[in-house]
Amino acid sequence: MLCYTPCTNPPAATPLVEKKFNKKVEVVTDPGAFEGDRAQFTKWWIKLQIWVKANWDAFADNFEVATAVLSRLKGPVAGRYAQVRLQECYTAGVWPTWDDLKKEIEKYFKPQAERDWARQQIRSFKQGNMRTDDYITRFLALSIQGGLRNEHAVELLECNVNPHIAEQIYLQDARNENLALAAEEYILV
Repeated sequence: MLCYTPCTNPPAATPLVEKKFNKKVEVVTDPGAFEGDRAQFTKWWIKLQIWVKANWDAFADNFEVATAVLSRLKGPVAGRYAQVRLQECYTAGVWPTWDDLKKEIEKYFKPQAERDWARQQIRSFKQGNMRTDDYITRFLALSIQGGLRNEHAVELLECNVNPHIAEQIYLQDARNENLALAAEEYILV
């Protein structure tokens, strides 16, 4: 004969389950240091920029962003650059904005060959039969990689996009001097 008794106290959750669900998830990990190897710069630089963006609210001002970024530059070249730059900023009491610091670091450490390759590719990058949104996405990636000025990139986009699309942009008087806005217009045509 089986006897059933009502369960008044359910078993407590095991500590293992609680740890699993209460564990903090680190979405974007610290990119670590750049040791000066220019072949590794692009990979590290992308990770660092994502890390800064993900942690943007943690930085109070330009000082904190600049020191967080510059302190990750190590090695005989990158480390020396960071040391000198930190000293300049400290002495002057002026810290670069994140946008200015990005340009400065890319100028010194982004491999020139990568920029040159992207610039060469974008000059001859015609849309042909490629879908416009795919073409624009690739075009924007190359223009960023090549470090093209906004005006020059817009001119290349106008020259290399499908001529029928470029014609529609002119007929609709929708030409834009800003690359991001121009790209949107080309996708919408």
